Amino acid sequence: MGAVYRAHHLAMDRRVAVKLLKPHLTEDDQALQRFAREARSTQKVESPHAVKVLDFGVTPHHDYYMVLEYLDGRTVQRELDVDGPFAPSRVLHVAKQALRALGAAHRSGIIHRDIKPDNIFLTNEGRAKILDFGIARIEQPARTAGLSDSITGGRGSSSQFLVGTAGYMSPEQVRGKPIDGRTDIFSLGATFFEMLTGRRAFMRDSPVETLGAVLRDDPRKHAEAERIPEDLKGFVFRCLEKDPADRYQSARDLLLDLRAFQAEQLRQASERVTFRSEPPWKHRRTRVLLRAIAGVALFAIGLYAGSCLERSRAQSAKTRPAATARAQ
Repeated sequence: MGAVYRAHHLAMDRRVAVKLLKPHLTEDDQALQRFAREARSTQKVESPHAVKVLDFGVTPHHDYYMVLEYLDGRTVQRELDVDGPFAPSRVLHVAKQALRALGAAHRSGIIHRDIKPDNIFLTNEGRAKILDFGIARIEQPARTAGLSDSITGGRGSSSQFLVGTAGYMSPEQVRGKPIDGRTDIFSLGATFFEMLTGRRAFMRDSPVETLGAVLRDDPRKHAEAERIPEDLKGFVFRCLEKDPADRYQSARDLLLDLRAFQAEQLRQASERVTFRSEPPWKHRRTRVLLRAIAGVALFAIGLYAGSCLERSRAQSAKTRPAATARAQ
């Protein structure tokens, strides 16, 4: 829909990203609504893990723009393309931050509807940011979102109404049923699966076949699923349940479970560590005491040696005159 430029904001004296709607879309009411919805939805999400919109509007020359915070780093998709699957510890780190952003969005009544590796950005400072709220909380009457709707087959966007990305949409999205925050949980589960295995949970040769896989396939049966650590499988596959009632019911529930899991890991790790029976300061006190005793002992030995030397010299002084007298 747009082109994004790196820019310098003169008034705020900071680097920003400026997104401009492509000129041929400025007469498209649907595109304009989506552009405005993306800006408004993003502004409502109060989280450090969602990209921030600083300003949006239209110029006198009818250029529709959005000013966003500038991010240095790469998307999860780019990381996967370059470096392959993520380490489990890093997946947990990204997951917790993404869930905080989704939790904030859901509390504001916003459903993202397009969570995927391309829409999770990883900054060079190690922070995860959710991007692109362009199809979030569609403000129009519910209707059947069947296969006649435009759906992206990969990373690109359709020129028509966009309802999601094939391979990451939840079954209820595919069927055109009512959705809530649990649809984002499903999409996040598909993203976690890909981060851990390097393989998409649902991917076929065409968007239509991929949508069918979302409805029918069980990612547990993929050979790549064995790459997921056993203690993380429960989290990933619960997110990917076909029935929303069987999934995590909120981003907060999953976040709390992940925190508890990491706390248990830390407790188990601490039990494997052999700690000192006494605190380190006690050992330092013992060393200082021993050094002091050694110093006193050396001082006493020095005094004793000195007194012995003085007595020896005095004895020598007494015997020397007697020896001189006998010689005379």
